[in-house]
This record gives sequence, C-alpha cells and structure tokens, in this order.
Amino acid sequence: MRKAEPKVEPGVGPLQYGLFVRDLRLRRKLTLDQLSDQTGLSKGHLSRFERGEKSLSVAALIRVANVLGTSVSTLLGENVEEDALHLVRYGDRKSRKAPKSDGGYTFVALSRASAGSGPTAVIAEFEAKSTRTSSAYHAGEEILLVLDGSIDIEFPDRTVSLSKGDFLQFPGHLKHLLKGRAAHSQVFIAVVAG
Repeated sequence: MRKAEPKVEPGVGPLQYGLFVRDLRLRRKLTLDQLSDQTGLSKGHLSRFERGEKSLSVAALIRVANVLGTSVSTLLGENVEEDALHLVRYGDRKSRKAPKSDGGYTFVALSRASAGSGPTAVIAEFEAKSTRTSSAYHAGEEILLVLDGSIDIEFPDRTVSLSKGDFLQFPGHLKHLLKGRAAHSQVFIAVVAG
C-alpha cells in the first residue's frame, strides 16, 4: 500500500519564506550586514536563505523575527502585516501638475512615498499636444498602459503610437518623450527597478 503524500501548499516553500524575510528586512531598512550582526547569523547564510537556497532552524527564525519586530508566522507568510499593503483609494488620490516648462501634464502618484527600490507607479493625464519637454531615461523597465485617449512615445529613431488599451514595455535607459494625441489621455506608468 502506498503512503499518502504530505500536503504542501502550492507555491509556498523555502524561496517564498526567504522572500518574506527579505521584504520585511527592506521595509525595516536593514541591510544584510545589520541583520547578520543583530541575529548572530552569517550574512552568507541569510543571503542564501533569502534566495531560497538554504533554510533556517526554528531558533534562527525566532532570532530573525525578534530583530525584525515580528512573529515567525509572519516570516512564514501565515500573517500579513499592515505595512505590507499599500492601498490608494480613488477618492484619496492627490493630483499634481508638472511645470508648464515640462509639458504641464497632470499626474497622480500611486506607489509608496518611500518606495526605495520598489516600483514607481503613476497615472498621468495629457491634453492634446501636451509634451513632456525633457527626455526621460532611468534604470529598470518602464511600463505604459493607455487607460483612455492616445499618446505618442518618441524614441531617438522612432515614434510609437498607443491608443486606449495598448501596452508598451521598454528598458528605461532608452531616451523617450511622451506626447498627448487625443483631447484628453490617461496613462498608467510604472517604473520597475532592474
């Protein structure tokens, strides 16, 4: 007679546990060196744990949880801390206007104020022929999704036209300009660190 296989929750394992710890460590603004010093665990072992290559004993998890000011169950993904979620309700959005010298478009910041190495997300609104006058370029990837209207993205050697529902992703180091084409265009823009 065959033994029943143990039930394992799909997608949860050593890699995910390490990601929970890494996320919490970064939100607490601790380096691996600092976590290592405060827990007495080697930096290399902690680094491999965060990458899912090593495991930690229960005693080590307790030390890590104490330093991070949380519980072992949170480190194992069984609880979600309030500061892990960032919610921006529609009615709470605050619009800002870029200077006229830079196109005068309106934008709403969506990402955390202290995103650090996380993604930056905004909703930008362009009127017809409004142009961001300076070329943008940055690290990571840029993602654009046109929510309404149409825009042009000008690269050094080509222009890509996007309409409602169109999606574009490209390396942020490519110089680019955004221009409104329709009377009113709304674009979701995210920059994901590389």
